[in-house]
Amino acid sequence: MQTIRRYRLVFPLLILFILALACNFPREGTPTPSGPEMLRTYAARTIQAQLTLVATGVQPSFTPGQLEATATPPSGPSPTSATIATHTPTPTQGVCDQGGFEKDVTIPDNTVLEAGQEFTKTWRLRNDGVCSWNSSYAIVFDHGDAMNGPPSAPLTSGTVAPGETVDVSADLIAPEAPGTYQGYWKLRNPAGQTFGLGEKRDKDFWVKIKIEPQSGITYDFNILAKSATWVGSGGGSAVEVPFNGADDNPDGVAKLKDDFILENGKRSGIALVTGPKKTDDGRITGTFPAYLIKDKDHFKAKLGFLENCNNGQVIFQFGIKEGDAGQKLGEWAKSCDGLLIFPDIDLSSYAGREVQFVLEVLADGTPVNDLVVWGSARIEREK
Repeated sequence: MQTIRRYRLVFPLLILFILALACNFPREGTPTPSGPEMLRTYAARTIQAQLTLVATGVQPSFTPGQLEATATPPSGPSPTSATIATHTPTPTQGVCDQGGFEKDVTIPDNTVLEAGQEFTKTWRLRNDGVCSWNSSYAIVFDHGDAMNGPPSAPLTSGTVAPGETVDVSADLIAPEAPGTYQGYWKLRNPAGQTFGLGEKRDKDFWVKIKIEPQSGITYDFNILAKSATWVGSGGGSAVEVPFNGADDNPDGVAKLKDDFILENGKRSGIALVTGPKKTDDGRITGTFPAYLIKDKDHFKAKLGFLENCNNGQVIFQFGIKEGDAGQKLGEWAKSCDGLLIFPDIDLSSYAGREVQFVLEVLADGTPVNDLVVWGSARIEREK
């Protein structure tokens, strides 16, 4: 009886124990992942955890070697390698004829020169093209003040390779009137095409000078020549000659000429030109307006023939006239030899006297090619 009671007590306890164990067994609706499925699950949980840390501002911890098996090397540069931007020039096709300016070798801008002064302007140019320059290239006057220069001049007598420089010159004459003068020049190739300097080949190179009133010039024969009285004489007769008449007037010549060639091959600006009456020992005489001579006054000029003066032979004379009395102060015999004469006569001993100046040219024998020039004839008061 007691045995039966004992079993009755044990049996319920056994049932409760079995039920308790059943609560801890896995359910069939949620199978435990295994293999690849388990790896994916762990990876998803890891990513979720990292995102949670970032969102909350917590930096994830890093264990060295933790990602070695799956790390992929970065494809871009490391943070410590700086990339420097460089400019790669765009290739351009070379230009055959192109020039550049280096410097003014002579006569820099705004050089002050005397009226009628001869000078040589020299530029240094650079060949910036891909074609060599040779003797068929030239410099050409483009526009502005020509200053009695040539219309063109050779660029070089040799060869100027690309990148090399060359000095090129033009012989010029300063104008007679005061002022600022500027002449512009360009280059010309063998095909006759004109081109300038710079990338666009349109820039000129130039000469720029200033002519200031010559201090001390008190009497200019060029300016006053039209007010003078001109007489051609010889052969027993004398006749008044009109100023600026024809070059072949048999009674004589007195005129202003511009841009002509002298016997020395140089080009002249405006100057007084005279020629004697066309008879043996003929002459031309100009008597100028009155002038009061002062201390240190000098007569100065440049005397010579015009070009093509073969067999020319004359005598220049300079003098003064007071009333009807005349006095010769200077005389210069001149032949066609390519050389000019530069007289300088001190008039100080005549200071205080009012006189008329007399310019005269005599044919030394038969007049042949006897047109002559009184270049820059003037009275200049020295300091």
